[in-house]
Amino acid sequence: MRTILFGLALLAVAKVWYQDHTYRAAMSDAVVEAYRDRAAEACRRSAVKRAPGAREVNPNAWTTSTTAEAVMGNLDLNVAIWDTQNPLWDERFRDPHIVLTSQIGQRCAYDVRKGGTTLLASAR
Repeated sequence: MRTILFGLALLAVAKVWYQDHTYRAAMSDAVVEAYRDRAAEACRRSAVKRAPGAREVNPNAWTTSTTAEAVMGNLDLNVAIWDTQNPLWDERFRDPHIVLTSQIGQRCAYDVRKGGTTLLASAR
């Protein structure tokens, strides 16, 4: 009887995990498809606005095909999870971001909620 109960509990956990995984993957794909073009254009504009001597970011990197992924929060902000009164907490842990990585390894994070970008010189 314990074996049957354990097996049913294991099946219930597997079902919930699979549904959650499928939902998150579908939502991530939908966000990337909806905002990819806007993110690429914002990253290109951000790279152009940089100082003319900044060689580490190529504005043309965002016109070619790039890989994109949806992530929750900006990992580059230094905010503790328990510091909920910090004005940057939402941006760090809640706001969706599209992270574009160009073929030459340059990265750009596009904040979907605010429309801003953060450029990184190379891939992590």
